[in-house]
Amino acid sequence: MPTTVDKIRRALEKRDGIAEEEMRPLADSFKVEVQAVNQRLDEAVMLLRKGLRSEAIQRVEMTPNTLEKAAELEFPEWDEWNEILQFLAIPLPPKLNVDYVAQINEAIIDSLPLEALLRRHRRLAIAKAPLSVRLRTLRQIARVDPANSVWGDDVETWEKIRLQQIDSELRQALEREDSRQLYLLNEELTSDQWRVKPSSRLIEQSQFAAEAHVRQNMERELGLIAPQLAEAFENRDEATARSLRTQWQASRSHYSIDVPASLQTQVMPTLRWLEDLDRQSMMESERSIAVDRLESCLDGNHSPEEIQDAYEQATRFGEPVPDALAARMQTLADEPVKRAKKKWTLIAAAAGLLVIVGAVTAYSLIASARQAKQRDDYVRQMEGFVSENRYDEALSFFESVRASAPEVTSLPKMVALHSQAQKAVESETKREERFETLLVQANSDDPALIDESLIPQLEELAKTDGERARIDDIRKRKQSYMDSQAVAQSDEMIEKIGEYWTTFGELQSRGNTNANRTALEQLRTSVIRLSNSYPLRSDAATTKQEQLRSSLTATIDQMKRTMQAERQLADALDSLSAARSLEQYADRLRELSTRTVADSDFIEFDTVIDEEDHWGNVDRTNEWLERLSQRLENGVTSGEATELVESAELLRNRVAPNPVFDAMPKFSDSMEEIRRRNSILSETFNVFQKHPLRELVTLPAEGQDFLITKTYAEDNADRMKRSGGLGVMVVSSSTGTVRNRGFDGPLDDIKNEPMASVNWLIAQQNARAIDFASLWEQTFLRLVVEVMTQRPDLDARVKEWMIFRLLDGATRGSERLAAAIPQTMAMLNRRADTFNRWYEPRPFNGKLPTEVESTIRAELGTAYPRFKDPLSDYSKVAASRLSWIGFLTKTEGNQISYHLRNELPEVDGSIFVAAPSRDNAVETSLNKIGELNQGHVQLTSNPVDLIGGRPLFLFPN
Repeated sequence: MPTTVDKIRRALEKRDGIAEEEMRPLADSFKVEVQAVNQRLDEAVMLLRKGLRSEAIQRVEMTPNTLEKAAELEFPEWDEWNEILQFLAIPLPPKLNVDYVAQINEAIIDSLPLEALLRRHRRLAIAKAPLSVRLRTLRQIARVDPANSVWGDDVETWEKIRLQQIDSELRQALEREDSRQLYLLNEELTSDQWRVKPSSRLIEQSQFAAEAHVRQNMERELGLIAPQLAEAFENRDEATARSLRTQWQASRSHYSIDVPASLQTQVMPTLRWLEDLDRQSMMESERSIAVDRLESCLDGNHSPEEIQDAYEQATRFGEPVPDALAARMQTLADEPVKRAKKKWTLIAAAAGLLVIVGAVTAYSLIASARQAKQRDDYVRQMEGFVSENRYDEALSFFESVRASAPEVTSLPKMVALHSQAQKAVESETKREERFETLLVQANSDDPALIDESLIPQLEELAKTDGERARIDDIRKRKQSYMDSQAVAQSDEMIEKIGEYWTTFGELQSRGNTNANRTALEQLRTSVIRLSNSYPLRSDAATTKQEQLRSSLTATIDQMKRTMQAERQLADALDSLSAARSLEQYADRLRELSTRTVADSDFIEFDTVIDEEDHWGNVDRTNEWLERLSQRLENGVTSGEATELVESAELLRNRVAPNPVFDAMPKFSDSMEEIRRRNSILSETFNVFQKHPLRELVTLPAEGQDFLITKTYAEDNADRMKRSGGLGVMVVSSSTGTVRNRGFDGPLDDIKNEPMASVNWLIAQQNARAIDFASLWEQTFLRLVVEVMTQRPDLDARVKEWMIFRLLDGATRGSERLAAAIPQTMAMLNRRADTFNRWYEPRPFNGKLPTEVESTIRAELGTAYPRFKDPLSDYSKVAASRLSWIGFLTKTEGNQISYHLRNELPEVDGSIFVAAPSRDNAVETSLNKIGELNQGHVQLTSNPVDLIGGRPLFLFPN
């Protein structure tokens, strides 16, 4: 059953477009699956952080196996899919937490024994896992099996390869500004497992971005907790606030970097509130313990000193003890007075009779009452000093009372008040000492060394106006120094930014190259790091820094888009150039028309794709040329000429103009000429077949040659052998009529000419039928030469007549031959009256007149070689083809250019495009749009036919 990722990839591969109704449910399904995997990974990593490795591994290996599911959810088309989702306004699904996947994998590797590690090593090799994953396993094997040095050697070899990969991955991550990947690479580079030490350059390049990633993650996590803490404080929800504080402290401990001031300010009231609650709770707990101890002392048999100490501990929190305990303490304090009163009362009763004793007793009672009143006054006065925090006066008063009435200072109440005052004075002394110590630490003659971080503690300790004035003096000195430093740093930073602007301008002028983009990114990193170099910069300097950073980012982003578009365009051009046929070229055009690269308008897709049928007519033209080549190679017969003329006409009707026919302007005339040759050949040889000469033989007599019919000679053979006067029927006209002429016998020396030569010539029609069909001119010329040279017994006048008839037929079937032997034909026509009287008797002469022979030999000798290949011009054209050499493209400046499929052909020629005819869109026009001359392509300036995407066809000159 296909997974969600399989469905996503299939949807991305569709050629007919991607619909929102198809992508939205896939995005929702992917989101659910990623959230489930991330949830399981979160739980496992939390267990890892608690040191529960086995439980964490068990958690991820529960069905369904989390790591296997995570592997399914990673696919290379992620970025492309996200772009499509953004375009369709579909919420992006969360990303898989690959950082947690890596942590779990490391934990699994650390827990495996050697045998299991080796199995895992083999599985990773078979699965072609990433080198970083396989290297972790190999390192663990090397640790578990240190006796085998092979593992260590392999680790070093793999680490060298991995460092090369990291170098490449680092550049790509910097280009993409992928902070998470940069963080992972930095973690890998800074681990203590490397045997081959990574270069400092790699570490430095990744470190800054890694720090940014850590800070980004921390700010994201704390940014979620901070508003919840603030809300809990507003609602005074102590339980929720304490839980959130625990999360806050855990995140801070995990990242170990300073919290941004904005977040710290947001949560500070809540944290202080919780700290106050903690202190209050602790004080209440300690007070409760002290009160319980006081009650235990009062209940038990404890000395007054122990009771007094317990009382002091219970009252040191600034709150009175419970009323019941206070009453018991007062009772305990009043017992000595009561005992004294009771004692004096008994004495007075016993000595009531004695006046003197009575008087003394009365005086004692009055003095005792006066002492009690004075003791109470001392206690109230002591209480007043303590309650008003006049502790120094309280101690002085206590010492004065000790000197005048020591028994009063031993009262529990006085002792407790004295202890409270003494502790308050000691506390104030410690506060002053602490204040002075911190003040010394914070202050310095060099304002740069003043420690502002101690001022909040000093302000908490300060109680007097003098102390506050001293703190204010330190703060003002530090602020004055910071202000001056801010001005200096701002000026220096602004000057530096100006230098960076100059560098930026220079880099902008260098164009879109990888090296230039890397330089711009390094410049942007330098601009960003100005914040660290100049922490006291002014807002104006920060604004200028941000302006430069924004300009750099916009330029880099534009450069990335441009370079990506250029890469896409280059890939598209390479894809089109690699098409093996025009049909495949059309398919790739249709495919590219649905991609973003089509937005560059380098090809007019709508126009060109509709012209595919016209490209087929180029193939039809080449197929016709192939047929023509085959016909010409074997000699064009009359029937083949007819077929070629008809097919050429059909092709002309379909493709016009057509450079093939432009290169053969008289092709149809030539083919028509060949079509007529059969009838011309028949007519020519019919003349010989029907001519009287075919039946005539020669009768030599009386020193002359007479012509008689063969039949007559055979019928009168015996008679003509007789001696004496003989009457013979001899030919007397060109029509073959005869008359009787007397001769002296015997007449038996009959020669078989001209009948033999004429019949021989008639036989050549069939014997040389193929030659006549393929080599018309040369075949006739050879016959003429053979008549001249190989018929020695033939009369010259008959020869001349036969030559004339042969050349007459040959020139009627070949205008080129007629043009090649004009003098011969003119001379023969002038001499027609002479050789047409072939029937007249005369002495035998088999030699042509010198004028005739020399003229014929001269012109035929020149003409014969020229007709070795009479259709050679057409053969050259037929051997040529309309070659698909490339296609037109449109540049960014809307200029027409061209893109070649392969290297340029070595031959020169004209370049054509196949376009709809202006008169009839169904028909095709092969329009010339340029020349290929000595390896240089020159396009015409006429823009009508120059449309991006049209295939270019070369036709050799």
